[in-house]
Amino acid sequence: MKSTIDNPILYNILKVLANSDMPLGAKTITEKLEEKGITVKKDTIQYYLRVLDNSGLTRKIGLSGRIISEKGVEELRKGMLKERIGSFIERREEYAYQANFDVEAKSGLVSLNLGIVDETELDKSLKLIKECIDAGLAVSPLIKIFKKSTNKVKIPENKVGIGLVSTSVVDAALINCKISTFPTFAGIMQYMDFKPVRFIHVISYVGSSIDPISLFIESGLCSVKSTIRRGYGIVPADVREIPSILRKKAIEIVDKLNKAMIKGVLCIGENNVDVMGVPVSNYRAGLVVIAGSTPLAYLKESGINVDIRILSAFEKYDKLKPIDSYF
Repeated sequence: MKSTIDNPILYNILKVLANSDMPLGAKTITEKLEEKGITVKKDTIQYYLRVLDNSGLTRKIGLSGRIISEKGVEELRKGMLKERIGSFIERREEYAYQANFDVEAKSGLVSLNLGIVDETELDKSLKLIKECIDAGLAVSPLIKIFKKSTNKVKIPENKVGIGLVSTSVVDAALINCKISTFPTFAGIMQYMDFKPVRFIHVISYVGSSIDPISLFIESGLCSVKSTIRRGYGIVPADVREIPSILRKKAIEIVDKLNKAMIKGVLCIGENNVDVMGVPVSNYRAGLVVIAGSTPLAYLKESGINVDIRILSAFEKYDKLKPIDSYF
């Protein structure tokens, strides 16, 4: 029998309800879906909520709205796996193509990861992020502060968002120069004497239904603080492959990225050779990039209550500011 939530809209409505600790109405659900890039009219949401009610997957709580039922939680747990497999790599590719950063002109859109923190912890968070940047464990020193919600970014009350440049900007720069990139693995990189040495664990992006970098951060396997303070530790990083015939051109583009204050590339491997212990396909070269969320992992390790949102916003390159300008 076909699952009720084989419909992706129904599935995402259930996800929104499952992540809420209070009943939600159609208007709020519509807004939360828009945050995920899913645009559905409020009237349509109301129709879908009746469908979920009739299936016993949600329950109406007076005029307050709906909550997910136990049956809905179970259905959500087992449903839509086919849809979710590989979904994150598709999202990465989408952001890489939408982030149309032109490394030659130093202009265009840049994709951001967001760290949402309490307003009272903003100054401390910025100081910690700067430590991470100064240690070479960030994609860029350029950041964006979101003090209130925008059409695309929702900031809760008494919170502030810190936008950090995502690794997708590297893909965007390469793509704009006609070099195709393909993310293959996410993992954790061992540092010794302040230098990256090798990957010790990796997860393939292909077939993954969640962001592997977030999994490594949440699991506590990273030790960014130790890497910054002592030079020995474990940090999250990405691997992508590029055509071997374009390796020399890619090196030139990475040099231009560095001059544009985007310095996340740790290594470009030789053609057809494993890169930092990770296998590379024939006729390809591996490119290793520090995870854009590494400074946010450092905040978490330092006791900051941070909500990490991977690939959550875009901003024009010329609207970003060096973190030093906030001190």
